[in-house]
Amino acid sequence: MDIDNQKEYWDKVAEKKEFTHPLDLQLIKKYFRKNDRILDYGCGYGRVVLQLIKQGFKNVMGFDTSLELIKRGTVDEDFPIYFIESYNALPIGDEELDSVILFAVLTCIPSNKGQKTLIEYLRSKLKSGGILYLSDYYLQTDSKEMERYEFLNGDEENYGVFTLNEGVIFRHHSEKWIKELIKDFDIIEEKIIDVITMNGHKAKGFQIIAKK
Repeated sequence: MDIDNQKEYWDKVAEKKEFTHPLDLQLIKKYFRKNDRILDYGCGYGRVVLQLIKQGFKNVMGFDTSLELIKRGTVDEDFPIYFIESYNALPIGDEELDSVILFAVLTCIPSNKGQKTLIEYLRSKLKSGGILYLSDYYLQTDSKEMERYEFLNGDEENYGVFTLNEGVIFRHHSEKWIKELIKDFDIIEEKIIDVITMNGHKAKGFQIIAKK
């Protein structure tokens, strides 16, 4: 199982999409230190990695399972973003990371099982007391959005999925599900944010700082 991350789709649209979840520098300054070992998981073309480097972080890296997204972002051989064949192929040992950034990755993984598998894997890479910085989408409340939400494969425990005409399945989440998903972390801060999606639509997102 490769956590249903639909990497063929991301390879196909790698040059077209602009990722938009904002990096909150107040949260970064509050919970991250300049020498922390920081992983941006599902880094895409390295947008967040570049922002952190510009803020003076010395030990940040990104990994993604889309080779084409990595190619797009790798402007020189020293830029620390890397392709991995599978979600669990990180060249990082257990309890080696100070922080993991997970920006708009869960929305790309429609199944409960896939999301749980990823969170458990990333948690194993964090040191005790390490930080998970999570940014994603709760269920939208306007009627047009609500009409398109479905259960994944009829599973009433797996709600909020929708299919785009491009042939990809995305997911928005109930707050209850997100809290269940990260129940082995301590949530220490949460914000609701305004986001423009990669397809140019306004949406409500959330950002959570959680500690292992």
